[in-house]
Amino acid sequence: MALMSGFARIGNNAITILVNDAEKSSDIDPQEAQQTLEIAEANLKKAEGKRQIIEENLALRRARTRVEAINAIY
Repeated sequence: MALMSGFARIGNNAITILVNDAEKSSDIDPQEAQQTLEIAEANLKKAEGKRQIIEENLALRRARTRVEAINAIY
């Protein structure tokens, strides 16, 4: 699973995971995910201003998470 922006709570022999978004690794197209990562890296390099840098960093983190999720199953 690719889990986006969240946290986990562990207690009483249970784990609760709260995330903003989740994707099954098997549902992610590897080529599309790699292309999205490359675009996100390029966009971050071109970002100007604090807000745009923050937005591009978030997009890059999401893209990396998706690629890492794919790599975990292959």
